[in-house]
Amino acid sequence: MNIDLILESVVLPIIKYPIFLAVTISTYTNYNVEILYLPLVTFSALINLGIWLNKRFKVRGKWQDLDRVDSAICVVTGGSNGLGLAIVQEFLSKFVNVTVIVVDVAVPKVVHPRLVFYQCDLSEPSGVERILLLLRRNHPKIDVLINNAGIRSKYQNYLLVQREEAERVFQVNVFAPMRFVQELSPASNDKSQFYAVTVASALGVCAPARASCYGASKAASIAFHEAWTQEISYKNTIRTLLVTPGQMNTTMFGGFAPPKEFFAPLVHPEALARQIVEHCRTGTRGEISAPLYANFMGLMRVLPYGVNYYARKLSGIDSCLPTESMH
Repeated sequence: MNIDLILESVVLPIIKYPIFLAVTISTYTNYNVEILYLPLVTFSALINLGIWLNKRFKVRGKWQDLDRVDSAICVVTGGSNGLGLAIVQEFLSKFVNVTVIVVDVAVPKVVHPRLVFYQCDLSEPSGVERILLLLRRNHPKIDVLINNAGIRSKYQNYLLVQREEAERVFQVNVFAPMRFVQELSPASNDKSQFYAVTVASALGVCAPARASCYGASKAASIAFHEAWTQEISYKNTIRTLLVTPGQMNTTMFGGFAPPKEFFAPLVHPEALARQIVEHCRTGTRGEISAPLYANFMGLMRVLPYGVNYYARKLSGIDSCLPTESMH
């Protein structure tokens, strides 16, 4: 049991349809709240209208759903493990018309006739350029790009982080995704449909102690995504999605228990992959943040210093990460 489950199964249904709660109270208690029926129905209609309008705005404009695109090509970086692998498997199981290209240093754990593997160490700029040349040559039209690959430095105080390690983190998490977007997205005069996903992190919004390099790299990827999204916003044929998950149930962030797990449950990659792939299918713009708290991390920046200080103390965000050895 966690706050996300309570919100989804209890709180949100009551907020969207409070009339049912009012009817239940009137039926099974001595309280007569029938006078509230009309205001509650009006409130419910406005809430659901707002939700519907927001969803429609995210998919505004002409767009062909991915399952109707002939011989679609989807590139997934870091698709051999963790969230990337879950995304690849979801694409392959959900669509019969999509070929998935995995770009990773490790060989994918799945074999499929519609899976193509390009081995590349994204921490090497020359390797990135070589793969991009091959992708442009062998696959002139890319329909979906998912910049998912990411690494972290050791959990340690920043003064102990080696320069080479910091550069490697930024190369994989920031510079390589930027190059993939730059080279694989359609030219300004090209009207081809293109959907780009940036898998960042909630730690790019509010970074904990001993994750300075990782947090800084994800903050950079968020800033790039937001700026580029605005640059191409006039083109309905190019759409973007930003993903900012909290701690995921993968080996990359294993080895420690999340603080206050009731309020900050682990994100399961399979569930997140289903959301991402569905957004890719419909061309839905915007952002996916999970779990619940990840939607509000930005509020930490506007809190008064004293409130911010004690909020971080109470959350345990700066004391949960272990200190890893340099060797």
